[in-house]
Amino acid sequence: MANIVVDKETCDGCGECISVCPESVYEFDDDGKSEPVNMDDCSECCSCVEVCPTGSITVDACE
Repeated sequence: MANIVVDKETCDGCGECISVCPESVYEFDDDGKSEPVNMDDCSECCSCVEVCPTGSITVDACE
């Protein structure tokens, strides 16, 4: 399982990670920020890290 962290302070809720993720790992939380809810399904493709305009997503396999 990938370790995914979203920095809620810098996440602007654009939804790019949600739209690009092939495994539907992310959903919006109650504050409109990205939340990794299906980390077990992450294929570690790193698309979310690459597309995040604020650099708010960290995936251990993508470092």
